[in-house]
This record gives sequence, C-alpha cells and structure tokens, in this order.
Amino acid sequence: MSSTLDATGGLLVIADLHLDLSQARGADEFVAWCDALRPVRHLVVLGDLVDAWVGPAHAQLPAAQQLLSAFTRLGARGTRVHLVHGNRDFLLDEAFGAQHNLLVHPEQLVVQCGANRVLLVHGDLECTRDHGYQRLRRVVRSRPVRGLARVLPLWIALPVARRLRRASVQAIAAKLPEDKSIQPAAIVSRAQVHAAQVVVCGHAHAFRDELLTTAAPTGQPAETVRWIVLDAWGGARAVLWLDEHGVAVA
Repeated sequence: MSSTLDATGGLLVIADLHLDLSQARGADEFVAWCDALRPVRHLVVLGDLVDAWVGPAHAQLPAAQQLLSAFTRLGARGTRVHLVHGNRDFLLDEAFGAQHNLLVHPEQLVVQCGANRVLLVHGDLECTRDHGYQRLRRVVRSRPVRGLARVLPLWIALPVARRLRRASVQAIAAKLPEDKSIQPAAIVSRAQVHAAQVVVCGHAHAFRDELLTTAAPTGQPAETVRWIVLDAWGGARAVLWLDEHGVAVA
C-alpha cells in the first residue's frame, strides 16, 4: 500500500546521503543544512539516509542523536520528514521513526502534483538483473531479521554494520555495470502499477532526466513516463522540488 502526499505548497526530495554515524561528526553537515532549511511542508529522503542502520541501538551514537534531534527541530518548525527505505536503512522501522518526526515508507511514496502523480522510490528494487541482490533483499527484509534488529545491543550492532558495508562494497565492485543498474523497463512497470506519470529515484548516484516509452495496445498511441534519478547528496542536482505546478531541480 502506498501513502499519498498532496504537493500543494511544495516539498523537497533528496537521496543517498550515506551518513556515517560511527563518526562523531558524521551527520554535522546535513544537520546544519536541516537547521538552515527554509520552511517547507515535507522533506522526503529517498533511501540510504545513513551508510548502515542495523536497529534502534544505532540511535545511541552521538551522531545519530544529532541527526534525530535535527528531525525533531524540523517538526517543530512545521516540516514533516519522510524516509523511503533504501538498501542501507531498511531496518529503520516505522515505530522508531515516528518518535523522531520521521515517517517511514517501506517501499514507495506517491505525490499528487496537480494533475500528475509522481512516484518516489529508492531504485534498488528496479535493479531486476541483479538476481543475487534481489534474493538477499528479500531475506534481510524478512520478519525474523527485522525482529532480531530491534533487540541487537550496540556492541553487536556496530560490527555487523561494518561487515555489511564491506560486503556491499565488495559485491558491487564484482558486478558488471549492466547487471547492477536500474532497469528502465522496471521503472515503466512500477509507474504503470501506481498510475504515475513521473518516477523519481536515487540509488544510482548520478543524475538523469529522460522520457521512457510505455507499451500500448495495438492501435493506441504510446505513452511516456518521465524518469528522474537524483545525484547523491552533495551533487550538483541532488535536490528536487515538487509542488502543485510540477517538478523542478532545486
């Protein structure tokens, strides 16, 4: 099931911050950005907010406390923060997020921008040629793994996070680019499921903005889906603005 936001008044979308909360100052730059943010109704993070999150124990780290406090301050100023799960922060659950002005969306979020529907996803689910990753994705998001993550003490959680980061880097390096990339056909399929005219994602860490053609019944004109991939945080085109008038790179 998808939640739907009304873009009236505007909202900001970012992705792929990969904050290293194991470093005492790992969230400082983003926290400063949040504190300086002009008033906006919603801030949406399209996954990989942090480099690794293996459960509530992570919140004990000083950098994590600073990050969560920044979200609370945003809430006090009228900004609701949303997180669409990525492949690094999927164990940050809805109940924990709700305590810190962080509304968690496990799979996607739909935004109504005037007459258009915009689908917001992380993008890893659309890497459909990476069969090994998709199998692993199902396992690590299973109910038993989620249950274990909720009770892990910090002294176990941190080594697990480090091992997961190393394993991820090694696995990505060993794969061919075409096998680990987001597949346009999967983007089109996801758009059609949610009746969306625009799909916005992260994950690839490189901006793109293109039109994809959808399949149409014989004799019917083909339709198009606009596909936008945001730069990773800090890139030149890493922030997107949505409102009732449409979509624009901020």
